[in-house]
Amino acid sequence: MKGIETGKDKVKKICDVLRRETLEPAMNEAGQIVHAAKEQAEQIVSAAQKETQKLKEEARLEIERQKNVFQSSLNQACKQAMQALKQSIEEKLFNQELSKILAKHTSDPRVLVQLIDAVVKGIEKEGIGGSLSVYIPAAVPAQSVNALLAQNTLEKLKEKSILVGPLTGGIEVKLHHDNITIDISDAALKELVANYIRKDFRELIFGA
Repeated sequence: MKGIETGKDKVKKICDVLRRETLEPAMNEAGQIVHAAKEQAEQIVSAAQKETQKLKEEARLEIERQKNVFQSSLNQACKQAMQALKQSIEEKLFNQELSKILAKHTSDPRVLVQLIDAVVKGIEKEGIGGSLSVYIPAAVPAQSVNALLAQNTLEKLKEKSILVGPLTGGIEVKLHHDNITIDISDAALKELVANYIRKDFRELIFGA
């Protein structure tokens, strides 16, 4: 009876053959495919992570560059704004006030007389001859200045009197023989005074 195969045994043998020749190779191949797919997925993920890191670094560098550009532009704008503010303050506070002060004081007949006497004496000291003409602001009556001038000073004037001119303050002295004009107007005095005190003013208002 041992030599007779039953139907059950034949089915079992057929199943074993199918498993060895079909199922097991297919499972092995599937395992290899899964392994390869896993490796490829890991490579893709790794590449994606590297690319993401690269993009993040590039974005960081670009943001940093733009930040530096913005900061530089902001600093430059602040410097320009501060300089413009300083110029505006200097123009409104320093130049205008200095002009008012000089115009006021150099329209005082007594101050004008002092200026005229100083110029006339300086001309005499240098040995410069010839007739003179002295101009004062039109807002100051010539008679009030003539009244304060010494007679010998009036005698040196071509017109024997002070003349009025387009000045807001100070005097102009014309030497006719040498065709020279000595400008001691308020505008000339302002420029002269400003050159000496503008630095002190800036340090006082804006610091060193």
